[in-house]
Amino acid sequence: MLMRNNEGIATIKAVAVLAIIMIAAIGASFTLKPTLASPSSQNTLVDLAGRTVTIPQSVNRIVVLQSYWAEISCTLGAAEKIVGIGKDVATSVFLPQYVTNKTNVGSLFSGINIETIVALNPDVVITDFGYGKAAETIQALESLNITVVALTASSFKDHLSAITIIGKVLKADLKAEALVNYLENQYSALISVSSKIPDSSKPRVLICNLDVWGQGLIYAYSNSSYGRAVVDAGGINVAYSEFPDQSSPKVNLEKILAWNPDIIIVTGRENSSLSNQLNLMEGTAWTQLKAYQEGKVYTLLNGAKDRASYYDWTPRMIVGLYQVAKIIHPDLYSGINATALAAFLMQNYYGYLNS
Repeated sequence: MLMRNNEGIATIKAVAVLAIIMIAAIGASFTLKPTLASPSSQNTLVDLAGRTVTIPQSVNRIVVLQSYWAEISCTLGAAEKIVGIGKDVATSVFLPQYVTNKTNVGSLFSGINIETIVALNPDVVITDFGYGKAAETIQALESLNITVVALTASSFKDHLSAITIIGKVLKADLKAEALVNYLENQYSALISVSSKIPDSSKPRVLICNLDVWGQGLIYAYSNSSYGRAVVDAGGINVAYSEFPDQSSPKVNLEKILAWNPDIIIVTGRENSSLSNQLNLMEGTAWTQLKAYQEGKVYTLLNGAKDRASYYDWTPRMIVGLYQVAKIIHPDLYSGINATALAAFLMQNYYGYLNS
């Protein structure tokens, strides 16, 4: 009898323990559910600064500090998500007025108003990095748990990566993929020509900006998308050859005389400023350069202040790249219609400018 009683008690205890375990397991499963579901409410990406960034699942409010990233956002159909802008965004002619009129939060050069950004309650801030007050701005925003995506463009491939990343941030992946595929096909067509040009047939090219001529210096585009476009198009970038680790070194006229390039391309944001800058070079040693004497000094609009400008960190850059190619090798690229290429982009991706 005693044994049977002990066995019965043991059985009851075992059942009780099993019940407790089952209840605990059920409770644990309910406790774990939100944790297991949380990854689906967010996604991660690696930005062009090499940072792994977690993006909220719902992104409806963004602050964009540069006009080119704002322009890409608009071409991907997300103009209405922009709630705040950097200083230079306001002057872009490639953005709708309701974007350029958004709250101005400053610039990476003069300083960003962090309090203004916080008040805008953004889901994501998109910015440049690597110059000005970028590092401290990113650090300040992240300390306030504001998601920051940092971008730059050292090559045309970086342009494509930036579009892909912005598309992922804005949940516009399919539109970004279509745009990237189109641009990549156009870029590949150009490279298929330039890759067959022997080095002996490549002209030596200086692509530069004269904005700092008041200091007796010239910006020479080197290891940047502006400078590497010359290489992509089948030229030898004299600045890139000497300064491969710098994006736009400041050089004096003596250095340019030593390079004595075959072709010079001067960039500027407005035709009037380009004319004024070139006029300043008259009467200087600039006129001794081979390119000047042979009539091979060309001007090229860049940035976003003129609707005829294509040389910028945007989808328009493919048109600017072909413009450079036709300057360097007019015979090889004579069949390229840059105007038609621009028209396609404007019709298919910049329709918001007509709304």
